[in-house]
Amino acid sequence: MDCRDDIVTTLHQIFLSAGTGSAKQIEAVRALGRAGGPKAGALLSLIYRDAFSGSTLQMACIGALGEAARGYRQPLPATE
Repeated sequence: MDCRDDIVTTLHQIFLSAGTGSAKQIEAVRALGRAGGPKAGALLSLIYRDAFSGSTLQMACIGALGEAARGYRQPLPATE
């Protein structure tokens, strides 16, 4: 694996191959959050939208999105 996107792709494949709502699927979502980056954020958003409302999977996506956001730099404040 040469870059973060390769790892994110592999984690997404693991997520897709796991049983719905399984511990393996939840852990893949958490790992996507830890991997971070725009691609992981986009995949987590898709997973969240497709999950049942209020499910453990949706809750894991919320936490993972928050974790993924930690990797983003804050924009510099505008100066005038």
